[in-house]
Amino acid sequence: MTPTTRPAAAPTVTLVVPNFNHAHYLPESLGSIANQTRAPDRVIIIDDCSTDGSIAVIERFLADRPSWRLIRREANQGVVRGQNEALAIADTTWIGFLGADDALHPAYLEKAMRQAAKHADAGLIFACCEIIGPDGPSAKRMLRPMMLPSSASTMLAPTDVRRILRLGDNYFSGTTSLYRKEALQALGGFDVKLGSFSDAFLARRLALTYGCYFIADVLGYWRIHGQNYSTVTATDPTSLNAKLAEIGALIQQSRLFPPGYDAAFARRNRFGAARMVLGSATAPAAKAARVSALLDGNMLDTHLLALLLSLGTVGRLAALAWVTLRTRPMSLTRLLAQTGVRRQIIAGTPAYRAP
Repeated sequence: MTPTTRPAAAPTVTLVVPNFNHAHYLPESLGSIANQTRAPDRVIIIDDCSTDGSIAVIERFLADRPSWRLIRREANQGVVRGQNEALAIADTTWIGFLGADDALHPAYLEKAMRQAAKHADAGLIFACCEIIGPDGPSAKRMLRPMMLPSSASTMLAPTDVRRILRLGDNYFSGTTSLYRKEALQALGGFDVKLGSFSDAFLARRLALTYGCYFIADVLGYWRIHGQNYSTVTATDPTSLNAKLAEIGALIQQSRLFPPGYDAAFARRNRFGAARMVLGSATAPAAKAARVSALLDGNMLDTHLLALLLSLGTVGRLAALAWVTLRTRPMSLTRLLAQTGVRRQIIAGTPAYRAP
């Protein structure tokens, strides 16, 4: 008798939406899940004691969707605890987390789960996303990650991930990342102490442990509106310094990361935070002081930035150039070499339209 091999079970996926007072954006985030060309097997919405009418919006989506579930908290416990709670109860092989103010491209799960079936041992599958504003598409379309891990869709082994982390960073957008649940749990889930940095740090650990698959398409939309959970934390100098010190210690204790990555991680996140503040509507003097503090700079930084920011558009570009020189966040040669590919990726996806 010839033994038969049972086909591998098709991968399944849960999407989790942590929400706190985002009733205004929920029709778009939940609508983008409802419009997926490959429906999620489960949807878990965790409401963190909202007071703005979120529940009414959520219940409208739950009305005719038995695979969707709402967890209501009586007290605010934070995003990361909600992520771990969902991880504990999800019964699928893959899991993803969507901010209640963000949105997905309709083909996100179709494309990501196709790769999940082909690369069942990968730690995560991730794609590009586009930045949108409070009311939808920005005047200038912006792709993230800023530096691509590859110029085409590909599987990246842990050795590949170590190599690209020497050249750049922030490759993994939480909006467009699917995590293999078993791998996520094996690494202990999300570290509550790291706050808004917990998902990004865990994504790096997953990629360095199990490898990852990159999809070179725009499959999600990250909304920047000034009150984002990650943005508020990252642009507060005191909070940023504390988190960078804590993560730096964890990196030094681990054998996963390339040598010197603790310093590179800090520089790159200081650059990202400073860049966000430079693009804000804050007054020049206050902006200069905040950026200098985020850079862990001195009075020379503050005075120079204040001078540059008083010079209008040219001055703002010069300030960004100064911040780039101070932090050396990535390989500029590699970034410039990818210009054409980034344009192709953006051009290949129509501008965002609300569901």
